Amino acid sequence: MKFGLCTISSKDRPVEEVIGLAADAGYDGVEVWGRDHVGDGSTETCEGIAAAAADRGLEIAAYGSYLRCGDDDVEDVLEHELAVADRLGAATVRVWAGRQEYGDHDPDHWDAVVADLERVTERAGDRGLSVTVEKHANTLTNDREGARRLIEAIDDERCGLNYQPGFSIPAAEIEREAETLAPLSNQLHLQGTRERTGKDRAPLSAVYYDLAAVLDPFLDRGFDGYANVEFVTDERPYREAIEDDLSHLRSLVA
Repeated sequence: MKFGLCTISSKDRPVEEVIGLAADAGYDGVEVWGRDHVGDGSTETCEGIAAAAADRGLEIAAYGSYLRCGDDDVEDVLEHELAVADRLGAATVRVWAGRQEYGDHDPDHWDAVVADLERVTERAGDRGLSVTVEKHANTLTNDREGARRLIEAIDDERCGLNYQPGFSIPAAEIEREAETLAPLSNQLHLQGTRERTGKDRAPLSAVYYDLAAVLDPFLDRGFDGYANVEFVTDERPYREAIEDDLSHLRSLVA
């Protein structure tokens, strides 16, 4: 398991500065935020980001795009987003699974998301990219069953789940989620809170769920992808926060 830092964790800093801080802290790579940190995704911008990471010995673990399967404009933005990932030298492109939650979704929306995700996976694969689907509220991957069914419906080793523990479900359910979804995941996002409120982010050493128990099913299966720290607490300076989260993660897998 490798550890990355999502550059969205510090939206207001230039991406090159976040990359430098990630390298200083000892991260293995970064996931590049697909909005302000890449701007229009020009070749000059992306190659500059790639060079900044390479100069500090970091991989571009993923491009955090906002391509949303099931939207009417998927075909219009797909090639642009894949080109951005290429220019960054990313291994993986992150995408989203529709705009409805599983269990409250329309069958037609499910079918549209599956069809889009199959197409995205095929086109990404043509470029040597893998796809990771964000597990997130207000999408078809909002819960364990939706995430499982969607990735199994695609049934392509180039497409996996970007698993992240929930913010408001019981700790025991988070552990069950991780056990079920680890075999279907190719990336993780890690963050959390002290209570089941979804508010007031905490250091990873103080989250309300058992982070070691969440990571165990990934480690047991030899997961060799990235676990990326997505957001950090603002209770302490940013540099200290990212260093402490990484230190805690490394202690759990030592």
